[in-house]
Amino acid sequence: MKRLLLLPLFLAAACSPEPPPGQTRVYNPAEQAFEMQEGEATADDVARFLAGRPVRNGAALSRLQQDDRYRLYSAETARNWRVFASKRTGQQRDWSADNLRPVIGNPKVLLYPFGGPDLLHAAALFPQASNYVLLGLEPAGTLPYLDNQDPATVMDSLERLGRSMDSQLKHGYFITKDMKGDLLNGPLTGVTPILLASLALMDATVESVGPYSAAGRSGVDIRFRLPGGGSRRAIYVSGDLSNGGFNASYRGWLSSYSGSTAYFKAASYLMHDSGFSGIREWVLGNCSGVVQDDSGIPYRYYDPSKWDVRLHGDYDKPIPLFAKHAQPDLRAAYDAIGGGPPVPFGSGYHIKASEANLLIAVKR
Repeated sequence: MKRLLLLPLFLAAACSPEPPPGQTRVYNPAEQAFEMQEGEATADDVARFLAGRPVRNGAALSRLQQDDRYRLYSAETARNWRVFASKRTGQQRDWSADNLRPVIGNPKVLLYPFGGPDLLHAAALFPQASNYVLLGLEPAGTLPYLDNQDPATVMDSLERLGRSMDSQLKHGYFITKDMKGDLLNGPLTGVTPILLASLALMDATVESVGPYSAAGRSGVDIRFRLPGGGSRRAIYVSGDLSNGGFNASYRGWLSSYSGSTAYFKAASYLMHDSGFSGIREWVLGNCSGVVQDDSGIPYRYYDPSKWDVRLHGDYDKPIPLFAKHAQPDLRAAYDAIGGGPPVPFGSGYHIKASEANLLIAVKR
């Protein structure tokens, strides 16, 4: 993690009115003292600690927050939120209100295959969803218990957590290989710490964190509230979505979310290959809507007799790493309409708004 001069801390609520139910706020940073607290920490306090925000309860966590290394971690997280993530998520929320909600309504369930722990952007684009179902390969982990942990070990883990979240906050997606290495050891293992930190950055209140099983695949079940909204649920499941892993039991569990809206971003173009045809066909057969960038389901699979498709932004080609997944038919579709309505934020591997593309598909 970069070493920064201690910056003013952190994320007090702006003086703007309370947002509409279910919407997250965009924060301006303000100085907030890390005061000593007493008693036992709640799950919400753990989330605040992981986000670099002052805890409200928990003697052990508040002691750790007096450490200079923690203050540096908090300052770096605050800067990434202020400069990058809060602006992007605010733009996503506003764009969603004008472009997604009139087309797909307010889906109760947002299904996010290949999303890993990217709850931050799922909640920004789909703020009215009551259930977020995120699927990835990384281990789920559990609610971390940090009392009686060696302070140096906790700080080492926090710095690894910061590295895992750095690309997400700055650019909007995770770097899988970096996240895999950062989440293996220490008291902060799996993706649960990322999910909790993301919720605290959104000023959510975490109500509970528990284990979850999806046809034998391990996961985590988090209940929370966003500002001004009711209780929400985020489920993360660690499971292989390739044809070899997406077997009958996994499909059977996922069938309970038929009719949901699916979201794909920075999905490594996996569904362009035959080895991921199962999840591709499941989504096309069972979801009522899909929102994606070009790394999701190839454009050619959206049969116009079955899907109403709207294109936003513009599409040229994938980044060089994924050059083989270029879609001439998608390029032609954008040319035919003279480019879609602008997307004011980067999406997936196209981190510049001017290069971003989003497809909204609604089943007829």
